Amino acid sequence: MELLVRVNLGKIRRNLRAVRTLTCGKVLLMVKADGYGHGMTEVARAVEDEVDMFGVAVTEEGRKLRECGVTAPVLVAVCPPEEYGEAAALGLTVAVSDDCGLRKLAEMTAPPEFHLKFDTGMHRLGFAPERADGVLYFLRERGLVPAGCYSHFREPCAEQLEVFSDIAARARQVFPDVLLHIASSGTVGYPAARFDMVRVGHAAYGGAMSVESRVVAVRHVKAGECVGYGHFTLGKDSDIAVVFGGYYDGVRRGSPAVAVIGGRRCPSLGSVCMDMFAVDVGDTVCSVGDRAILMGKELPASEIAAMRGTVDYDVMTGWTGRVKRVYYDDQAGSETEG
Repeated sequence: MELLVRVNLGKIRRNLRAVRTLTCGKVLLMVKADGYGHGMTEVARAVEDEVDMFGVAVTEEGRKLRECGVTAPVLVAVCPPEEYGEAAALGLTVAVSDDCGLRKLAEMTAPPEFHLKFDTGMHRLGFAPERADGVLYFLRERGLVPAGCYSHFREPCAEQLEVFSDIAARARQVFPDVLLHIASSGTVGYPAARFDMVRVGHAAYGGAMSVESRVVAVRHVKAGECVGYGHFTLGKDSDIAVVFGGYYDGVRRGSPAVAVIGGRRCPSLGSVCMDMFAVDVGDTVCSVGDRAILMGKELPASEIAAMRGTVDYDVMTGWTGRVKRVYYDDQAGSETEG
C-alpha cells in the first residue's frame, strides 16, 4: 500500500506561462529538492520548452537533469570550487559567491559558465555589496565574463532592491550582456524587481499536487476509551476511520492531521503513528477502501502549513516513504507513473 501523489504537469505549464505573461522576461524554474517534491526530472522534461533556465541546489541535481536528457541551462546554487570542472563538463552554470570561487575560475583553462551572487541582506551566500567593483575588476582583468549577476530577497524589500539595483548598474557597465535577476515567486508582482529574469518555485507548482490514501479500518469507539498510543481519551462516542500513512510518509506526528473523506474534513484523533492515523468521521458514512485526501484542492498545502506552523514548501517536499507518483496533464488527458 502507498500514498498516491498525483502531479498535474498541465497545471505547472499554465502557471509558468502566466509568470512569463506577467513579467515579459526570462523565467528560471527551480527544480531543486526533487522539484519541490513534484519530481525533478519528470517536471523538467515536461516543461523544458516553457522556461529559459532551471535552478538546482547542488551539482548532483544538475547531473541528474543532464542524464535524463534535459539540455536547457541549469544554475547550480551551491557548487564548491572543486566541482567546477565537473560542472563545466556537464554544461552547468555555477553560482560564484566568494573569493575561493573567483580564484578557482582564474586558475581554470576551461571554466564553467557562471553567475555572480551578491548578498543584499539575506546573509546566506554572496559577495558583500561594497565589494562589487573589486569583484568585477578582478574578472575583467583576467578575461572572465559572468553570464549573470543576482541576489536573493529575504522578503519583498525596497532596501534590498535598491542595493541590488546599484550592483546591477555597475555590473552592466563592465559586462553589458550580463543577465540580472533577483525576483522570486513572492516578488514577481514587484515590477522594479523583475530585471532580465525571474526565478520561480511556488508560483509554478501551486495547485499542481494532490496526495491521497485509503481508509484501512472503521471503528465505533465509546466515550472514555483511548485512541492510538498514549492516553488520548475520547470525550464522546465517536465513529473513527483509520487512514494509511504516518510520519514515515509525511503525515507529521507533532502537528494536527486532517483527511478529507466523502467530502468532509475529518480531524485526527490522538497521535499520528508511523504507518497510520485515526480521524473522527462524524456522521459521514465511511467504509474500508474509501479515498482519503491528505492534500489537494479540498485541502491546500497552504492550509496544512498553517495548521503545522510552517510553510507550503515544507508540506510539498514532505511526502516521502511509501509514495507512488503519477503524472498527468489535465488538458492532454495523459497519465504516467514516475
